[in-house]
Amino acid sequence: MSGRKVYEKEGVLHIEFDYDKRLVDLVRGLPERRWNRASRTWTVPARYVVAVVDLLREEGFSFDEATLRLYEEERARDSAGLTVSQLNLQVRNALQAAFPGPVWVVGEILGFGKNAHKEVVDFLLAERSDDGSIVAEVTAVLFPEARAFIEGKLARAGNPFRLEDEIVVRMLVQVDLKVDWGQYRVIVQDLDIDYTLGEVARRKEEILRKLAREGLLERNRSLAFPALPLRVGLITSLGSDAENDVLKTLRESGFAFRVTVHGARVQGPYTEASVLNALDWFRERVHEFDVILICRGGGSRTDLAWFDSEALGRAVATFPIPVVIGIGHEQDFSVLDYVGWRAKTPTAAAQLLVQRVRETMQGLEDSLGRVLQRAEAQLSEARQRQGERTRRLLQAVGNALRVAERDLARLSRALPRAVGVALGGQRSHLAGVQARLLRATARGLGDSRGRLAELSRRIAPLATALVAREREHLAAREKRLRALDPRRVVERGYAILRLPGRGVVVDPAQAPAGTRLVAEVREGLLRLLSEGGERRGGGGTG
Repeated sequence: MSGRKVYEKEGVLHIEFDYDKRLVDLVRGLPERRWNRASRTWTVPARYVVAVVDLLREEGFSFDEATLRLYEEERARDSAGLTVSQLNLQVRNALQAAFPGPVWVVGEILGFGKNAHKEVVDFLLAERSDDGSIVAEVTAVLFPEARAFIEGKLARAGNPFRLEDEIVVRMLVQVDLKVDWGQYRVIVQDLDIDYTLGEVARRKEEILRKLAREGLLERNRSLAFPALPLRVGLITSLGSDAENDVLKTLRESGFAFRVTVHGARVQGPYTEASVLNALDWFRERVHEFDVILICRGGGSRTDLAWFDSEALGRAVATFPIPVVIGIGHEQDFSVLDYVGWRAKTPTAAAQLLVQRVRETMQGLEDSLGRVLQRAEAQLSEARQRQGERTRRLLQAVGNALRVAERDLARLSRALPRAVGVALGGQRSHLAGVQARLLRATARGLGDSRGRLAELSRRIAPLATALVAREREHLAAREKRLRALDPRRVVERGYAILRLPGRGVVVDPAQAPAGTRLVAEVREGLLRLLSEGGERRGGGGTG
C-alpha cells in the first residue's frame, strides 16, 4: 500500500498506485478523471477533492498537505449541504455496498456496433418480452482490459460468435454509478460463452423436435429433384458475396440457367420475416421455377442462428418444389439444413445444379448416340437384305433362261434324227414328210420361243418392282435417319457456334467481345473472334 498516494499540483489532484483492477474501477467513477500515460497517474480537478479523499482514504492512500488543506476548506464550504458530485458518490457507494461483488446478468446486446470502434464501448443490455418488445434495459460499459480478455477468450474457443448487436449473452458485471453524470450502469468483466451457444443449440433442437413430430423434416427432400433445374429462384442479400458466387458459378457452367434473385435480410431479427416474404413471392409463381436456393456466406454461429426459425423451417419443408440451402460453411448446420436440400456453401449450392444439368445432358447425349448407332446398324442390315434378294432374283432368272435354252437345244438336236429316219423308211413320201416335219418343227420352235419370251416378259417386271420397292424402303429409312442427324441443319446452310472445347453458344453473354469461337459449316470449320452481341429486344451484352 506504500505506493498509494494523492498529491495536489497546479490545481489538479494526482493519484498514484500500483495496478489493481478494483482500484482502477473505483477511480474511473470519479468525475472528470483522466489517465496520464506519460506519468502513469490518474488526474482529477482539485474541486473534487472531497470525493477523492472520501473514496480513497479507506483504501490506504496517503495525501499531501495541500490536498488535506483543500479537503478541509471544501468540507467547511459545503457544510450547508452536499454537492451533486458528493451526492452521486454516496449513491455509488450505496450501490457498491448493495452489490459488493459482480453479478451475472442475461440480456440482449443493443447499440454495440455503433460504438465498437471506441476505446471504451457503451451499449445496452436489454430484456425482451415474448412478443419481442423491450421491457427493461441497462447501460453497460466495456473497458479495454475487459474487452481484450473477452475477445481472447472467444478466440481460444474458436470464435463461435462475436460481440455484436442482437445476440443474447450472459455477462459478469459490477453494478456502478457514473458520478459526474449520475448515470446508473454496469461494468462488464466477463462473458459466459457456453450460455450463448447453449441457447442457440437448445432453440434449434426444440424446433427440430417439433418439426419431426409433424413429419416435416423429410417432406421437401422427398420431392423429385428436376433433371434440368435451369429456372432458378435465388434468395439472398443483394450484392453480397453469396449472390456473386452463385451467379458466377452458374454463368461459367455454359448452361442456359435463368436466375431470378429476390433480396432478403440474412442476419438480424428481420431475417425470418424477410426470407418468408421471399418464399411467399416464389410460391405464388412456383410454376415458373424448377428449384429455389437460399444462400448466405459464412459467419459466426450466432450470425447463422437467425435461420433457426420454426416459421422458416416450416415454410421450406412445405414448399412445393425443392429448396437448396447454401448457408455458411461446411461445418455449419441451421434448421433449414435439416428440412431442405443441404449444400455446404453458396458455391456448392450452385455446383449442385450445374452437376445435375451436366449429368442429364450426358445421359441425353449417350441415348442419342445409342439411337444413331442402332439406326446405322438397321440400315446396314436392310442394305444386306436387299442385296441378297436382288442376288436371288437374278439367279432365278438366269436358271429359267438356262432351262429354256436347254429345251431349245434338245429340240434342235432331235430334228435331224427324225428327218433321217423318215427319209430312210419312206423315201417316196420324203417331200410330204419333210414338209410336215418342217411345219411341226417351226410350230414347236415358235411355241418354245413364245413360252421363253412370255417367261422373260413376266419375270422382268416382277424383278424390277421388287428392286424398286426395296430401294424405296431403304431411302425412307435413310431419310428418317438423316432427319435425326443434327448436321442436317449445317447442310441447309446454317452453322453451329461453339466455344472451343465446350458447349454450344445459346446466349450472347457466353461470348463477350474477344471470345474465340468455332463455327461448324457444311464443308468444315471456321474460327471466329467475337465482337460482342445483343440479346433479342436490343439489350447489349458488351
